[in-house]
Amino acid sequence: MNKKIITFLDDVCIHIKCKAVHKDIRDELTNHIYELKEEYANRSPDEEKALEMAISAMGNCDELGSRLNKQHKPETEWSLIGLTAIIAVIGGIIMYMSSMFDSLQAVSFERYLFFAVIGMGVLAGLYFFDYTKLKKLAFPIYLITFILLLFTLYKGATFNGRSFLTIGGISVSSDYVPIMFLAAITGFMEKGRGKGGMAVAGILSLALISLIPVIALPNLTVAFVLMICYAVLIISSVIKNHFGGYRKLQLASLGGIGILFISIITFGIISEPYRLERISSFITRGQSDPSGAGWQQVMADKWLSASTLFGKSAETVNGYSIDRGMPGLTTNYVLINVIATLGWVVGIALVLAIAVFIGRMFVTTRKIKNAYGFYLSLGACTILSAQFAISVLINFNLLPLTDISLPFVSYGGVGYIANMALVGIILSVWRRNNLISGSHKKISQSKNRFISFEDGKLIISFK
Repeated sequence: MNKKIITFLDDVCIHIKCKAVHKDIRDELTNHIYELKEEYANRSPDEEKALEMAISAMGNCDELGSRLNKQHKPETEWSLIGLTAIIAVIGGIIMYMSSMFDSLQAVSFERYLFFAVIGMGVLAGLYFFDYTKLKKLAFPIYLITFILLLFTLYKGATFNGRSFLTIGGISVSSDYVPIMFLAAITGFMEKGRGKGGMAVAGILSLALISLIPVIALPNLTVAFVLMICYAVLIISSVIKNHFGGYRKLQLASLGGIGILFISIITFGIISEPYRLERISSFITRGQSDPSGAGWQQVMADKWLSASTLFGKSAETVNGYSIDRGMPGLTTNYVLINVIATLGWVVGIALVLAIAVFIGRMFVTTRKIKNAYGFYLSLGACTILSAQFAISVLINFNLLPLTDISLPFVSYGGVGYIANMALVGIILSVWRRNNLISGSHKKISQSKNRFISFEDGKLIISFK
């Protein structure tokens, strides 16, 4: 490369603090210098003079470098951090109050704080982490997670009919699985870019295989959340023609597989009488079996009715205080705990904060330029949103009871850390949104170039 060009590029890049974008900027500036040189060469036979004119037309290197530095600064999505903090603080308050229960539902606030601090540390670590490094680790992550699940299934400890991974005498739930398989599947999607229907079939197969050990544990809630995540990722990528090929055929095939899958699940439900009883109980809000399958739903309605606008309800239900008369107060029914302990105003504020948080996640994800980052962030948004939505609806008796926690609010260890990690991934992707090219094509061919050359004029846009 010509020494004058190298000197110009060095003088520009010295002002740009983010070294990760230096190569892209150098490539684009070089391309446009040569474009300008060709334009000026048509007017002057002296190539050296044409090159000098081209470099001069690029503008002052100090000013250009300063403006490019502003454009390529890491971004922070402060609204997501703030909303996460609000939801987590409400969770911390309710866990502190739950630690003072005079019943078996009392929790260890110290343990909660321990995992909360670890979760915040993981979030911060992932925020600064270069998420693109996960692309190359897709298969190792998938394989390790699958092996851990098999080990849990055959060698893990069993509690309440579910298997847990035991490490040094500590039982670890499978709540870590969604984030691991998310990293793997999005990596496979990136590798399958432009490879047509066979890539879709391969990724779908890997996704379905990953569900087998999760269902066998059994952890049907994690399996259900994963299914939602996979469906959103694969369908959205096909709609965007990420894989290329015959998009309509791919969508039709996915639709057929979806119908088959729903049919199998429906058959599994109606073939078990106890599941039909639970559905019947849900439809009648527990009134069809108030002393059996519908008891928790009945109690949930009673405690919601007994709660006041502000502060803790002084009422009892059936002669019991809330910690003795309402199960799952720190896990499945933690929102009822919030409403009954802190009042409806705080409960509604929490639900609104969750709704804004979900909306903000997807708005942020829509603006992500890099395809791999977009799908990684979309998957994280989907996993968190599914948990939030299902948990809130269950607490208001709008969905049948299932074992699911409210992220950042419910008492938990691995699940709390995993959900914080998902937020960290979204923040990490957004942080590098202006630092990573949105396409694998050459920069000079990108539609998002900050420099263009039209009608003999050099146009530099920092929008």
